Amino acid sequence: MASSGFETFREVVVRSSQTGRLRVDLALLGRERQQLLAQLGGQVARLLDDGELPWDVPDDVRVTYERLRDVEGRIKADSVKVHDNAFGASRGYEPEAYTVDEEDELDEHAEVAARKGETR
Repeated sequence: MASSGFETFREVVVRSSQTGRLRVDLALLGRERQQLLAQLGGQVARLLDDGELPWDVPDDVRVTYERLRDVEGRIKADSVKVHDNAFGASRGYEPEAYTVDEEDELDEHAEVAARKGETR
């Protein structure tokens, strides 16, 4: 009796493990499919750039291609802006937001911190 219960448990564990493995395999195949579609799209885009496609491209493909080029242009233009700071200067030059006239003058955060230190 105990033997059949153990066998049933074993079968459930084996099936669960096989199902889990199948799910992982399907996920990996889905990822590979996405990568292949991206690679194929890149190859077609290069052929469109070079004008080497031996047939006319359908309108929906042409619209997607033009949108891709628009997005790539925006990425290129915006990537330059990332390297500028709020003042328009290159990164590394960060002017101070304000200057303190007197050396012993504390800003409001330092004053609060000093007061907290006195109460402790």
